[in-house]
Amino acid sequence: MSELPAYVQDGNLYDGLGTVQLDGVTMHNFCLAADGAKLQAWLDKTFLAPKGVKYRALGDRVFLGIAEIQKLYLLDQNPVRGWTSEIDITIWILAQREGEGGLALRWIPAYLFVDSGPALCTGREVWGFPKQLGRFDFSPKGPDPGAARTFSADGWVVDVFGPESQAHWAPMFEVRPATPVRREGLLGSLEELGRKAVERLSGDLVSAAGRIQAAIGSGEMTMAFLKQFPDCANPNLACYQEVVEATATVTGHSASGLTHDAYEARVISYDSHPYLDELGISPDWQQVGQGFWMQFDFRQNLGAVVRQGEGADLHAG
Repeated sequence: MSELPAYVQDGNLYDGLGTVQLDGVTMHNFCLAADGAKLQAWLDKTFLAPKGVKYRALGDRVFLGIAEIQKLYLLDQNPVRGWTSEIDITIWILAQREGEGGLALRWIPAYLFVDSGPALCTGREVWGFPKQLGRFDFSPKGPDPGAARTFSADGWVVDVFGPESQAHWAPMFEVRPATPVRREGLLGSLEELGRKAVERLSGDLVSAAGRIQAAIGSGEMTMAFLKQFPDCANPNLACYQEVVEATATVTGHSASGLTHDAYEARVISYDSHPYLDELGISPDWQQVGQGFWMQFDFRQNLGAVVRQGEGADLHAG
């Protein structure tokens, strides 16, 4: 790999250049029905067609992740620059990277909305997270993380493409309690959370249940992104385009468990955000059962570029 020039930094640009520590994270995850064939088509369009990297969708479900992050900051800052907070909602596809031994689980963010401009820029430009701005309305957090809460988010959308259509904020994600269920106690470890998680899997995910449980229990997840930038002279071409993978490592686990209520959720499609056409997620309300919650800290590690040649290999990104 040729030596890269130094990145020019000034006050116009974000300064989140490095490994990030995220503390005091409360995350809720809900499993939504999708269309397995459409998930695979999306993965092939995103990774296989442009760069020849094959990810195989596992099952016909996506995970709707809702994260409330109290504090995030750069590790090894010199000088120390401070910290910020962040809220995000992500649609995750669970996939297997082919051409690598074992199950090679990869968590792939198809859509991701955040409440912070610097977090958006840092995530997109360093790793390739597909971050967009969102507006969030969550009911307050109480002392019991499994207690009933509502989550909603607006996106900046275009309803129907056309010359008279103006972009505007509109509801995109809604999650709310549906019915109370048997109260669950706290799960004492990530291993227990993994065991509970695999009980709700279906389709291809069932055959991978053991490795999924082991991956959750290990406290480390590998993500994959298409990092790209449009060319200035022809924005329909990419002046830079690579598949990037990066790991997130749990550095502290406070508690985890299941929500006390079964939930229902809906993801609303627009021409600008075609969840139904691209991923097969119905815009109707769907019953999603109990959600999983976690309170933890984690480290977002820097990425590596995936290369496909005489066998797959990685080099530092």
